[in-house]
Amino acid sequence: MILLGFAACGAAPAEPVRYLQRQAAGLPLHVVDVDLNDPRVVVSPALAERGVGTVEAFSHFVARLRPAAAINGTFFSKTTLRPVGDIVADGKLLHFGGMGTAFAFSRHGVDVIRLPKSRRVDWSEHRAALAGGPLLVWDGFAKPLPGGEGFGDPHVFARSAPRAGLGVTKDSHLLLVATVRGSSLAALARALRELGAVYAINLDGGSSVGLYCEGRMIRGAGRSLTNVLAVYLKPEPVRDKPLRAPEGLDWRAGYRPRPVLSFSARGTRISAQLPRRWQGEVEVRVSAAGGMPEGWTVRVRIDQKIAAVVGSLPADVTLDLSGLDPKADHEIRMSAITGRGERAGEGARIFRLGGPRQR
Repeated sequence: MILLGFAACGAAPAEPVRYLQRQAAGLPLHVVDVDLNDPRVVVSPALAERGVGTVEAFSHFVARLRPAAAINGTFFSKTTLRPVGDIVADGKLLHFGGMGTAFAFSRHGVDVIRLPKSRRVDWSEHRAALAGGPLLVWDGFAKPLPGGEGFGDPHVFARSAPRAGLGVTKDSHLLLVATVRGSSLAALARALRELGAVYAINLDGGSSVGLYCEGRMIRGAGRSLTNVLAVYLKPEPVRDKPLRAPEGLDWRAGYRPRPVLSFSARGTRISAQLPRRWQGEVEVRVSAAGGMPEGWTVRVRIDQKIAAVVGSLPADVTLDLSGLDPKADHEIRMSAITGRGERAGEGARIFRLGGPRQR
C-alpha cells in the first residue's frame, strides 16, 4: 500500500474524521477514515428530504444534513426510486428492502449482518443500519460476488465501473471509499482488505458515487440519490464506554427475533427486549405500554442479585455478565415495585451464557 496524500477534515490531524488519498491493491482511492472510537462520532443513513420514492442531489443532502462526512448509500430502483436494502435511522426502520448485507451501528459497536432475503428482521439492537452489497470482505477475507444476496442487475457486476464501498477495521475505523477510476468488485474487495477492512460491502456505483469530507466535495454524484450514509461529529460525547470489536453476524439461516420478557403489573404491561447473545456486557431495553405509573420502579435481578433499578421508562439497562459461570443456567428476573414498596408483578427468564435458553 502506498500513501499518496493526507488531509484532515477538521482543524487538526487529531480529528476523528480524515480524508486520505491512497493506493491499495493497485487501485487509486479516495478514503474517508472515521474513528468510531471517538465518543462524539455518530453514523446514520438518511433518505431524500421528501422520503422514500424521491430523490435529492448529493450536494443538497450535504447542505441539509451538515455532516462531517458523507457517501452515497445503497442501490435504488430507477423506476420506483425505492432503495433495495433496509435503512434504519434513530432506531426506526425507515425502509424495508429485504436484501443484501447491512452495516448496523449499536451503542456497543458495529455489526455486519448478512440478511435473509425478502424477510423482515428485528433492528431493536441497532440505532442505525444500511444494507448494501454485494459483500466484499468477511472476517478479513476478500469474498466478492457472493450468492444469495438478491443482486441480479448486470451493471452491479460490470468488469469496470466507478465504485463506492464501506469497510470497518478491527479497531473500529469506518472506511468510506470511492474509486478514482473504474474498477471491478474483485479489485475493490482486495483494496478494502489491504486498507485493513475486516468487513466491507459494496455501495451504489456508477454515476451515483459521491463522497464528501467536511468542507470538501471530493466526488460529486452525477445523479440525484434516494439515500446517503452520513457521519456526524457531535459537540458532546454520545456514549461513555469503549466499543467492542466489529462482529460479523449471519442471519440468513436460523434467524430469530430478539427475545422479549414481558409481564402484567396491575394493568400495566412491562416488556424487556433481551439480548440474542448473553456475553460480557449486554443491553436490555425496558418499556411500559402506556407509561409506568408515578412512583413505580422496575428492579432487574440476575440470580437474585439486584443488577439495576429503573425509575422511568423506556430505559436502556446495561448488565454485566462477566462474573457468571459459563456452564450454569442463570435467571434474569424483573419486578415492578409501587411507590409504597409493594411488588405489583414480575417475570423471569432462564438463560445460559452464549445464548438464551427458553424456559
